[in-house]
Amino acid sequence: MLEIRAVTDLETGLVYTGFGRKGSNTVHSYFTVMSWRADSRFILIGADVDPATMAGKIMEIDSATGSARVIQEDMLCYNGLVSANDVFCYSTGAELMALDLRTGVRQLIAKQPKGCPFLEPLSITNEGKRLGVYWEEAGRYAIGTVDTATGEVQTVICPDFAKPYTIANHAMINPVYPEQLFYAHEGNTEHIVDRIWSVATETGEACNLYEQRRLPGGENGEYVGHEMWSYDGEWLYFVKYSHSPTAPVGICRVSRDGRSVEFINGEHRYWHACPSPDGRYVVADTLLDEGEGSEIVLVDLATRKSRLLCRVNRWNRHPGHPHPSFSPDSRKIVFTFADEHRDLRVGIMELAPSCREEQHAYDPGCRR
Repeated sequence: MLEIRAVTDLETGLVYTGFGRKGSNTVHSYFTVMSWRADSRFILIGADVDPATMAGKIMEIDSATGSARVIQEDMLCYNGLVSANDVFCYSTGAELMALDLRTGVRQLIAKQPKGCPFLEPLSITNEGKRLGVYWEEAGRYAIGTVDTATGEVQTVICPDFAKPYTIANHAMINPVYPEQLFYAHEGNTEHIVDRIWSVATETGEACNLYEQRRLPGGENGEYVGHEMWSYDGEWLYFVKYSHSPTAPVGICRVSRDGRSVEFINGEHRYWHACPSPDGRYVVADTLLDEGEGSEIVLVDLATRKSRLLCRVNRWNRHPGHPHPSFSPDSRKIVFTFADEHRDLRVGIMELAPSCREEQHAYDPGCRR
């Protein structure tokens, strides 16, 4: 059903596999969610995606053979995730559903009590017991959780940010510490001075987890966004965008208690940044000038150095952003790219084992 092609990057010489079809758009999910099954072989992607609605069919692809099967028809491509125990959790309006990818059993997880649609993306704890969710209710945004066993929907907080930037979104439950939720104050990053928030699920007590620096005149000095928890739950990664007026700019992280902030790397104009499950790397895409595409970059967290993996074409709008992320074993990177016809495809690059076995690391440039 999908074409498979090997693509060699002209600059780095690295090879990745492209999945897609001419005249149709194939995409992978948002960078903050896991779209792979636990074996790091099968991955869920969106096929025949309509750019206007971002809806299409969800397919499971065998990354080794290219074989595919349809999982769900007519669904928003960013509305689902795969849990560590191979359950595809997804939202269809006000309902949250679960499909066991091993057994094929599909069941209802929960319904939003007031019929409000659950908004994307979803998030889930590592053991799959609690989801982080958000929705809009009568013009207010609510940040909450869902118990996957009981179906209980809990409203944790309605932030009620002041106009004109009233949106609270991207609710992400800490994958290890379910008593903590991240949410974002959404809007024009140049004007948002309190983007990154944390709230305690039991008490509703919230705090601005990362205090952005101001310019001498009081204006925002740090334009930040695209947050994601590390898989061990200890850090929240984010990007300080390159047009921020204060230096340094690039990939950063803040500890879950907000007491420690670290700058990771600023060697590129970073856009989205995703830490690996094993804690060794960050993969990121970049914002090149219009028409020049995006770079896919790997950052080593031990050395804080970056390495270019490939350069791809992209769209300037969703769902054509690369959004690179890792497989559960941290050995594969998946991203969305535009081919020579401007059709979207899914790219998968496998990181080659290091030539120096004693380091137990993965070097994408190594060839045996």
